[in-house]
Amino acid sequence: MSSVGAVIENGQIVTSATQNSLSSQAAGSADSVNKDDFLQLLVAQMKYQDPLEPTENTEWVSQYAQFTQVEELQNMASSMSLSRASSLVGQTVIMNVEDAKGNTTEIQGNVDFVSYEGGKAYLSIGGELYKMDDLKTVVDTAYIAAMDKAKAFVDALDKLPEIPALSLQDYESVAAVAEQYDNLTDREKEFFGDDSEEIEKTLKSYVDRIGALIADAKAQAEAEAEAAGETTGTEESTEG
Repeated sequence: MSSVGAVIENGQIVTSATQNSLSSQAAGSADSVNKDDFLQLLVAQMKYQDPLEPTENTEWVSQYAQFTQVEELQNMASSMSLSRASSLVGQTVIMNVEDAKGNTTEIQGNVDFVSYEGGKAYLSIGGELYKMDDLKTVVDTAYIAAMDKAKAFVDALDKLPEIPALSLQDYESVAAVAEQYDNLTDREKEFFGDDSEEIEKTLKSYVDRIGALIADAKAQAEAEAEAAGETTGTEESTEG
């Protein structure tokens, strides 16, 4: 696994997402006890036991058997974790990464590959490595696409001028946003959440306002045409 350099800003080391993820993993592993540690403790316990009341052999065997059972469970859990990590390649995931100050940041992206180190799996996302423990959610690509489409509509609606400032020049923009909404599926509209009713109400206000402007412009054009026709008729009558 490639090394990661530190960045200095304002006299302080700024760690990347990879460094935060891997350093927290290293801290966690320092607290664990492996088989060698257990055997050393067992030997020390045997060495310094009370010779007048020595521990029976069956108790030593029992302790070792219990540790072996726990170790096998840990190995099984590790194997399942590695298997799960491998299945995430190509999937879209959301990671919860905690920095040195305890602030949590969500990282979203596709898993490019999985790296294994010390029996631990690390997910490569956007060129950074994240430990499996940081995994928050595995997201369906269709879900992401639906969410992005709903967000694109809301952004387009927000970019329209204020309703009182609308003019006939905004007709195409309003029509495009209305068409964008009509093309949304029910699932995509679900991403509006509690704002769904307000969004629909706002869009209707834009459509109604543009409709009113068109109606006013048409009425004005007809009135001008009628006035022009009357003027022409009057002029012809005078000439006759």
